[in-house]
Amino acid sequence: MDKVIGDGIELPSWDLSDLYNSTKSPEVKRDFNELDKLTKCFNKKYRGKISKLGSKKFLNLISELENIEIISGRLMSFAYLNYCEQLNNESKNKFLSSTQEKLVELESRILFLSLEINALSEKKYNYLISKKSKLSKYKTFLKKNRLYKPYQLNEGMENLFNQFNSSSRTSWCKLFDETISEISISIGDKKYSFEESLNLLQNSNTRTRHTAGVRLSGVLKDKIKIFSRITNTLAKEKQIEDEKRKFENPASSRHLSNNIDSKVIQNLRDTVVDSYKNTSHRYYKIKAKILNKKKLKLWDRNAPIRSKKESTINWENAKKIVLEAYYDFDPKIADIGKDFFDKNWIHAKIIPNKASGAFSHPTVTNVHPYILINYFGTSRDVMTLAHELGHGIHQVLAAKQGEILSRTPLTLAETASVFGEMLTFERLLSAEKNIARRRYLLASKIEDMINTVIRQISFYDFETTIHNKRKEGELTSDEISEIWMNISKQSLGDSFDFDNHYKYFWSYIPHFIHSPFYVYAYAFGDGLVNALFSQYKNNNTDFKVKYRKLLKAGGSKDYKQLLKPFSLDVNSKDFWKSSIGEIENLINKLEEIL
Repeated sequence: MDKVIGDGIELPSWDLSDLYNSTKSPEVKRDFNELDKLTKCFNKKYRGKISKLGSKKFLNLISELENIEIISGRLMSFAYLNYCEQLNNESKNKFLSSTQEKLVELESRILFLSLEINALSEKKYNYLISKKSKLSKYKTFLKKNRLYKPYQLNEGMENLFNQFNSSSRTSWCKLFDETISEISISIGDKKYSFEESLNLLQNSNTRTRHTAGVRLSGVLKDKIKIFSRITNTLAKEKQIEDEKRKFENPASSRHLSNNIDSKVIQNLRDTVVDSYKNTSHRYYKIKAKILNKKKLKLWDRNAPIRSKKESTINWENAKKIVLEAYYDFDPKIADIGKDFFDKNWIHAKIIPNKASGAFSHPTVTNVHPYILINYFGTSRDVMTLAHELGHGIHQVLAAKQGEILSRTPLTLAETASVFGEMLTFERLLSAEKNIARRRYLLASKIEDMINTVIRQISFYDFETTIHNKRKEGELTSDEISEIWMNISKQSLGDSFDFDNHYKYFWSYIPHFIHSPFYVYAYAFGDGLVNALFSQYKNNNTDFKVKYRKLLKAGGSKDYKQLLKPFSLDVNSKDFWKSSIGEIENLINKLEEIL
């Protein structure tokens, strides 16, 4: 049943008709037929001839490639978003699988392009990316493609991995999604979906949190063999591909796709881990004291520090809070955000078997993004809305770069989202005069930053350990759980009582399954936003203009070029120490008003 949050205001669901009206729409068949013709033509026209193309003809190739990607991206986006509405719906599932299989087959015809670009002589390649060339606009795209040269295989093997990933990997991911979507717990005579169960862990009532935590742990335990099988299989498949491509370690492929030096991420990781004592450990000691507990339980981690139940924030108020925060910063950016509400680009309803969590899906550059959240009316949900709206605004602005250059590197993908959260938090805090409420807001923000930085880096360590251990053989669910518990203890500190109920909570984290080693992007983005926000608050000259340019650039430049106008050096350990210092400063402020 659909949920109504506060004051009887019905939550919105998106309108996917800007992509297609339905899975039976004649435009779907039309676009598959068009894609069939275009990929055949592309293969015939360019296969084996890339080295002979001048910059003008290469520019034509790029234009044709973008047209192919727009059509395939439109089909894939619709199939995926349609599936996210109801993960256990067999017809939606079948349409997604069918779409993926057809697209892999069609896209195999253009797989030669990447290989032939990397086979170009240095002289020809350097000319194509030079300022004299008509292709100079696509320099970043060509350079990124070239980075893969040492790791590419022959065309037959590339096609094999492409087909295998679309069938095996995709199937395991869908099994994970469907298993999660079917999880529910019962308390009394009321049944709670998976998302509702997680939301109960933020309830102000200790007994409610305890019951939800124990029962959620129980249902995860019941499914743990499935989650362990999925984790083992995907880790092994990744290992096989990594070894064939000769990647140095399990995270190397993610660093390569982000075009970032592994040393930068190592500096980030080490700085965060070194901060545990002064950030998460210190905060949770304070929280235990506030909640009058000797030890916190797993279900206390995100518990509100107020004894009274938090008032529900209805959808209209959430919209107002977030948009006003964006308008205070930049009306031009806020106007883009307003479209998401006015034009039904957001799915916020709580319905059975809907995809869990939240995301902003960019679709294709000639349509617009769609946002999915599960909105319960908490202040954290308002922050999530601000976060995903930031993603959406970024994606709209970057779309002007075209299909190939609009894809923002992961290292900057969380910038606009975390910045949007910070804007919303600052506005709420500055308007709040009540000490108890300010304390609550500060604690919530500290926890959000701990979840974004500390927790995500601990996730990164967990993944690294799992993937390295998997090389030695299959891991039992107990072995995986033991790794989870040890890393959790290290990151959260001794203010927690880590009983066995917590050992299964690794199993529901979707990033481990869908996008290995994505998690450090959150910590990277938070650190970057702390630095950017500091410049904004200090009235840095033309900050808003430079910020808009950063978002509009999408993937047309690498992260070093994009950050140059702000004079930020993420290669420096001091940069990350300064960023972590912002969490410590907020904890200091909280202590001052206890």
